[in-house]
Amino acid sequence: MPHTFPQCDRAARSGFGILILLKYLIAHLLSGDAKTCHTRIARELSTRFNVPPLYERIPPHVTVKPPFEADDAGIEEVERVLRAFAKSERAAPYTIRGFGRFGFRTVYMDIIKSPETVLLARRALSTLNANLPWLARYPHEGNKLHASVARFLDRRQFRRIWRTLKGVRPEFSLSFDNLAILKQEGRVWKVHTLVSLRSSEENFRYVGAPMPEEVVLLS
Repeated sequence: MPHTFPQCDRAARSGFGILILLKYLIAHLLSGDAKTCHTRIARELSTRFNVPPLYERIPPHVTVKPPFEADDAGIEEVERVLRAFAKSERAAPYTIRGFGRFGFRTVYMDIIKSPETVLLARRALSTLNANLPWLARYPHEGNKLHASVARFLDRRQFRRIWRTLKGVRPEFSLSFDNLAILKQEGRVWKVHTLVSLRSSEENFRYVGAPMPEEVVLLS
């Protein structure tokens, strides 16, 4: 039987009506030089313009499924769906090039998607939503893949950051080769589960501790 409403079912099983929900999101993790560059930029923007330190709160990533709540049984279902999805999918190429913005509140490293990556992200979302009807849905989820470097800006911060980034032109060719479940713990998001987009069962693994975030700054 599908686990349609894990929140209700768990409360019923407990007999106490106590519901413990945690917040998760699903993302693609950046790697290599792109990860290093993203971390450096986010750190420098936070230090220079007094904006929230994203580099301390969440690994460099591209959001695929925005935050949702789940209990233990629910997140196990999400993991099973992602594992099945990964068995039938292969990595797709994409490029990070320059910066974009959502109004004045968010600045991000821009993702230039290949047709394969567009279809891959859409299939991931449709698979999750079709198999897990209790998952929160968002009207524009997956429409604009991006890697945020500064969020929650006011207009003055945005104008100063946007001027600073005009002379910065990051460009990286990457592979959309993983999907990760990130779990919120306090004000920090940590890697909970990492799935590689290959057909081997060995490529599904749990991550019990935060991934190392050692960064060598570029000169």
